[in-house]
Amino acid sequence: MKTDERLRFLSIGSGSSGNCYYFGDGQQGILIDAGIAARTIRKALRAIGTDFDHILGVFVSHDHVDHIKSVGTLGEGFHLPVYATTGTHHGIERSWGVTQKLNGSRRYLTAGESTTVGPFTMTPYPVSHDASDCVCFSIAYGKHKILVATDLGCANEAVSELIRQSTIVVLEANYDAAMLQKGPYPYYLKKRIVGDEGHLCNDETGRLLAENWHDDLTHVFLCHLSKDNNAPSLALQTVESCLREAGVTYGKGVRIEPLSRNLHSLIEFDD
Repeated sequence: MKTDERLRFLSIGSGSSGNCYYFGDGQQGILIDAGIAARTIRKALRAIGTDFDHILGVFVSHDHVDHIKSVGTLGEGFHLPVYATTGTHHGIERSWGVTQKLNGSRRYLTAGESTTVGPFTMTPYPVSHDASDCVCFSIAYGKHKILVATDLGCANEAVSELIRQSTIVVLEANYDAAMLQKGPYPYYLKKRIVGDEGHLCNDETGRLLAENWHDDLTHVFLCHLSKDNNAPSLALQTVESCLREAGVTYGKGVRIEPLSRNLHSLIEFDD
């Protein structure tokens, strides 16, 4: 694979303040979610030498505002195709957070069915989260198989199987259970977060990875960390502890890393 075809990953935003992830190469790329301002996304893309005219599409996981804030601007203002399931598109249409509604930019996905844009093959799978129709994405690019699962209250068998198939995993580690329990959130919100349609805590993420770890897994990125109920060092420590307790061993070339809530460093993957 040529140098300008090497897969690159940029987390532009990760957390309840807004989510947006870029996967691409030296020529073209895709966005997963667009829950932050379009100008912020564009600034981040330009900083790595690309722009909206090199984006093949925006793939939306679900209709919560921290994932869809700027889909209208990207779709109708910059003419980027916006891919989502029928349920998520209906949710986007109803959302108070999307001021510019989608029209000609709307593209439809079906869970379990693949869509190919450029060198990327995207397959959505349902996950358990309290949105209209939440999905995770399995992405195939060259030899790389990527799982992006940003919001889920519990893992189904599809998520477990996708971890076992993937070389790169972007997986939620939203909260530390003790911090959430002791923190200031009202009871109803704590109940929602810990429920089966809420979010994964650090321990759940660690156990999920430990149960499905395999030798081809080279990169794990912990995403959607809570600002109030988690910390990057704590998420990493907890996940690594779960792996050790399960007897999982991995070499120095394996990277496990929590993603920043704001702009993250560009990561290039080996051919």
